Amino acid sequence: MAIWDTLDNYPSGCSPPLTDYIQTDPKMKFSYHPENTTFQNGFLGVAPSIPATISGTLHIRFPEAVEAKSILLNFIGRETVEWVDLKRIRGQKIIVDKSISLWKSTREVGHELITDFDLPFEFQVPEDAVESFKTHFGNVTYTLRAIIKRKPKKKSNICEVRVPILRYTIPDPEEMRPLVIRSHSRPRQVPLSWNAILPSTFFHINNEESIKLQIIAHNPTLRIKKISACLKTLMTYTVDDSNVISLYREKRHSKHEVFLKDITIEPFGPDISFKADVKIRIPDDVPPTCKTKHITIKNEIQIKVTFEKSRHHVLIMREIFVGRNFNNERAGSLVRRSVRRSLDFSEIPAKPFATPSFELSHC
Repeated sequence: MAIWDTLDNYPSGCSPPLTDYIQTDPKMKFSYHPENTTFQNGFLGVAPSIPATISGTLHIRFPEAVEAKSILLNFIGRETVEWVDLKRIRGQKIIVDKSISLWKSTREVGHELITDFDLPFEFQVPEDAVESFKTHFGNVTYTLRAIIKRKPKKKSNICEVRVPILRYTIPDPEEMRPLVIRSHSRPRQVPLSWNAILPSTFFHINNEESIKLQIIAHNPTLRIKKISACLKTLMTYTVDDSNVISLYREKRHSKHEVFLKDITIEPFGPDISFKADVKIRIPDDVPPTCKTKHITIKNEIQIKVTFEKSRHHVLIMREIFVGRNFNNERAGSLVRRSVRRSLDFSEIPAKPFATPSFELSHC
């Protein structure tokens, strides 16, 4: 019976799904600690004094004893970019490359018979490690690769699984303040002005934020047809070869639309005011704002306002930071308090908390 069958009675969520395996072996399987649903322990990026770790157990089941020399486990992180522009272009950087020996024969002959093993392991994640993410032309991926070296010399069993890594941030107080962006005072083809209030400039992954938008129409006959809002990710890929032109791509995520029936219309002196709440959805698979050796990720909000009986529109854009807010993470208040008690705040730049206010920015 394969280990995939013998471990089916493990608690749900204690093992990575089959889709996470890059290379499978019917006699080997990984699992998390029983109380976990991931290999990662701790909050990477919060403070160097509390390193995040990757831990779990490697399970080995041979129905009949085999002669083995050693069992090795590698923890590898890679940043990779690849695309085709007349020729195949590829760049790669190793983020982490660690190995441990889980078992080694103590016999003088160098090998011995083995059948079943349950081997716990733990690796420390480098403090500067980037969060796992995948885009069309680049990715950051971490894996665990187990190798059983057997007799004869060239025979081995290999099992490799992806290890998602999450990175957290404690945002600056300034990043969490509301931000007001306003239109420039200049002649426009559509006679109007606008302002938008962002709840902050730090947007949490797998979350939804509401932006308050007001448009002042200086033409009383002007009517809004639709307001569309979305998150846009801008990606730049580079390689070490200076003769290769960087690749630039962008992706728009799920769009939220507001129609006339959901817009508040009221007089504003001689003008007309249109008010609406627009939603920006930050999906759980969006690449976080970051800069690595080969990949630069930027994120921005984009709000498009179209009008009835007009081919003109208004486009509002603002760059934001997308990441995982440690203060908002649903990890449980007890865990968060425990982590905070252990934090060495001397390692985190101290910034005074300002009195809440609105910051003004013009676009």
